[in-house]
Amino acid sequence: MERPLSKKKLIRLAKQINAGERISAEVTAAFLNHRFPDNTSFGKFMLRVAAWISLFFASVLVIFPEVGEKMIEILPGFFLLPERLARALDYLWGLVGKPVKKQHLMYHLPNIIIYAFGVAGIRLLWRKIHKNNWKDQVEEARKKLETAVVEGTGRFDFKPGFSFLFVGDGDRIAKSLVLDDPTLGPTISSVRPNYSPLWGRFSAQDGEDGFEKVLEQFNAKDAGEYVLFPVLDDHLFLPGPEEYDTPPYRVEIAVRRLREFEKSQDWEKKRILIVGDREQASRFVTASESGIVESEIDWVTLNSIARTYENVTLVDPTDVTLQKIIEVADGRQILFRASVRGEEKYRAAFYHRLALLGYEPAREGSLTVGYDVTDLETEHQIVAKSHSDYLPVILSREVFELLSERYLSRGQFIFVPRLIKKELQKLVATDKVE
Repeated sequence: MERPLSKKKLIRLAKQINAGERISAEVTAAFLNHRFPDNTSFGKFMLRVAAWISLFFASVLVIFPEVGEKMIEILPGFFLLPERLARALDYLWGLVGKPVKKQHLMYHLPNIIIYAFGVAGIRLLWRKIHKNNWKDQVEEARKKLETAVVEGTGRFDFKPGFSFLFVGDGDRIAKSLVLDDPTLGPTISSVRPNYSPLWGRFSAQDGEDGFEKVLEQFNAKDAGEYVLFPVLDDHLFLPGPEEYDTPPYRVEIAVRRLREFEKSQDWEKKRILIVGDREQASRFVTASESGIVESEIDWVTLNSIARTYENVTLVDPTDVTLQKIIEVADGRQILFRASVRGEEKYRAAFYHRLALLGYEPAREGSLTVGYDVTDLETEHQIVAKSHSDYLPVILSREVFELLSERYLSRGQFIFVPRLIKKELQKLVATDKVE
């Protein structure tokens, strides 16, 4: 359970936020979730005492007014307040309740008792007038930070070696990484992620100024790596030519911006991890009147980016998944099974990518890999149990969780998002060790 922040730490964080300084990412959630208790145990006890005393005076002054009048006659004359003082007290009661509109002190005693010993006491009146109590300062800073989180302008400090996560509108791998480690690093996105307050707003339309501004929100110099996710969750494995979240040429612009910013700051080149398919491409052509003039620079791929820029690592979900399939096959022939639509869409690409990895059968036996247009067809094959040595490849978390307990607990399977997340965690951990 998260420990509450001390008064000293709350005050320090409030001052940092109000001064526009960065605050530690590790305490952000605790500060945002902090709420002051309405009252202490002692305050509640005193409130009960005050309530009984007030009830006594209410009985005397309202229910049995003759008794109250008798007491007023008996009390010394100084209990009759000067008119200006009575008006001043009524002003205070008007701040927190209703004015008494009486000059005799007897009528003011219930309010004096309640606000002297009750929920907030004299401090409540003081805070109502001055608004300079340390709790008010903390609460105002908390609201200011909440607004910054909504707008994606929050300023946070991370531990050295953190990761910048440049994500799309729904990257589940990035979400899972952050949920595992909330202070892994900030998510940079055009829309607010629902899983972390530690984010910065940036979209391609914001240009160079927006890019530099969002990096300045965080202690970018201390970052260990940048992680880019130009992928779609439902096309992690064997995506088509244009089944991506960000086209390759936009990925190259992002990489170039990072390198140019590092150069302008005189930083060493940090590692850039790109999660995407090596064969997806953006093409630009030069044409003459007679046709296309071919050029070596016509194609932009994630592979070409990794070759062109220093310290760039490509994490290809298709390659990572196929390496796992090869490991499970252990030299056996690999067969592909899908619906007719799935076979038409994926078979050629599946064996093409296997060939690029140099896989050839080396012993008897076979492994049947199941993958389809959607995971619903694969789900049917798992439930039907039509094949032995059947290895399903699943992208959907919903289908995976539905099948996990009953059908996948004993058999072999590949849940691609988990596989890629582990690969990224391994690479990030390697950076931390180095």
